[in-house]
Amino acid sequence: MAIDPEIIPPNSQAGNNAVRQIPKWIIYGGIMFMVLAVVGILKMLLPLILMGLVLALIWKNSAR
Repeated sequence: MAIDPEIIPPNSQAGNNAVRQIPKWIIYGGIMFMVLAVVGILKMLLPLILMGLVLALIWKNSAR
């Protein structure tokens, strides 16, 4: 006895409203990647910002 699969005709709209499932590991991996990217950018920019503030303080105090 053969099993006949259910066939949806090509002109049917049954599959257009189907919800696509995204695996949770892709979402968590994306969040982890974004966190690592933000931390990397902050690690690069924070010393530059601090050096700029120190240089501005030195420049301001040397003008006196």
